[in-house]
Amino acid sequence: MMKRDLSADWSQDLGALDLRGNAFGIGGVHHNPPPEAVVAQTAALKPRMVRIFLQEFFYIYDKKENADGTVLGARASGLWCADGTSTLPVNADGTSTLPVFDWSRLDPYMDAVHAMGGDIMASICIKPKALYPVVDEYVWRPTDVAEWQGVVKALVLRYGKEKPYVTHWAVANETNIGEWGGCPYHIADPDDMFEYYRMTAEPIREVLPGAKVGGPSYAGGGEGAAKYLARVAELCVQNGVALDFTCYNAYCDTPEQHVAGARVIREALDRHIPGLPLYMTEFNIGICNEPSLEEKAHDPKRAASLAASIIALHDGGALAGTFQYHIYDQWCDPREFAPWYAKARYMAEHWNDIGHRLGLFDQFGAPRPQYQMYKMFYELDAGRRAALTGTDSFLRGLASRGADGTLSLLLTNFAETGASDMILQIRFANAPEGVYTLDVRRIGETQGEHRVVYVHNDFHFDVFTPANNVTLIQLRVKS
Repeated sequence: MMKRDLSADWSQDLGALDLRGNAFGIGGVHHNPPPEAVVAQTAALKPRMVRIFLQEFFYIYDKKENADGTVLGARASGLWCADGTSTLPVNADGTSTLPVFDWSRLDPYMDAVHAMGGDIMASICIKPKALYPVVDEYVWRPTDVAEWQGVVKALVLRYGKEKPYVTHWAVANETNIGEWGGCPYHIADPDDMFEYYRMTAEPIREVLPGAKVGGPSYAGGGEGAAKYLARVAELCVQNGVALDFTCYNAYCDTPEQHVAGARVIREALDRHIPGLPLYMTEFNIGICNEPSLEEKAHDPKRAASLAASIIALHDGGALAGTFQYHIYDQWCDPREFAPWYAKARYMAEHWNDIGHRLGLFDQFGAPRPQYQMYKMFYELDAGRRAALTGTDSFLRGLASRGADGTLSLLLTNFAETGASDMILQIRFANAPEGVYTLDVRRIGETQGEHRVVYVHNDFHFDVFTPANNVTLIQLRVKS
């Protein structure tokens, strides 16, 4: 078994650790609110932000016209007018002649996500039949731009003011691949994407001047994302259109590839809007590298892969945050997609036949190793980072000193191939002397190590770090 030396110097303060920028994403596949068990356990993590999709299957806007061209609205109860007011003028029979909005599907969903805690980033992917009568992913311009902007205003009023849940509004998702990416817009030309962004961002800012507006989420990182997103940013600058953030999605098991992909986008954006916040809005393992099996969903290797990439991306400094996608495993009823989506069977294949099993939880709220991994990461959040030597591309780690004096090491022993078990001799330098309780936890273990130790000037101890696993070591001052 491989033996390694690892050293932490607690006198070197490398700044505060901000790890809650690594959060979670959900949705885009069905309209059902997440189960209570998923909501409660996610809320226990206290995420800073949750990213969601606003898909057409929520059916918030369905205008119908009479033969004379006047609009026949639905009954007024619980609905909003197109002008955003909550008091709807009605006829004697209780119907309205103004366009109305139905929040009966989306409200429960938004309430459940809000209960998870934190802000919400909402990706606008709706495509109402009234404005997009033909099912065609390449049609991005609505039949009536002013009416589209009225729909967006109502959406933002509902979930930015009446229910002040959403702080970040993202315009569209994976527009470079359209329906292959699970959303109904295929906007291959970034110049067209800019026009779609401009006409959608305008009503958002009109309703909520302080809201963050950005997008789109590009499918994949690297040069392709860099060129597309940088062109949108360039056009925003040239035309005086504000862009508060932009995003991309990447599924990959290689930390170095994640970092390289983020860096090239960062460099391209900085040529137009230096420091523009860049998010990876869908972050997970490579989903096409191996069969999707239930047994693999419980393998700590997935959590170790994500942990290694989070540490590498954190040190890379290119991103404002990541969203692990999904919070819980998704399923798809293709009948929800069929009225407005040509590739409904494709969606069902991915989220029923294949399944992917990417969640922190299964469909019913049973936690996976990734959930335990994020709990470990968050225990280091807001601590002061200390110097850690002896890590490499197999063994990655963070050292954190908490406000209460707790000394923590989070270590991930991961490689796509070739990872091996290690015994680490860990040495502390310049740690405050005293009596501590030493706890060691690994993913998948029901009971780790727990003992009392005296920390002195040359304190050292041995720890076993299994291949493709995550280990949390904590020394707490004994009261």
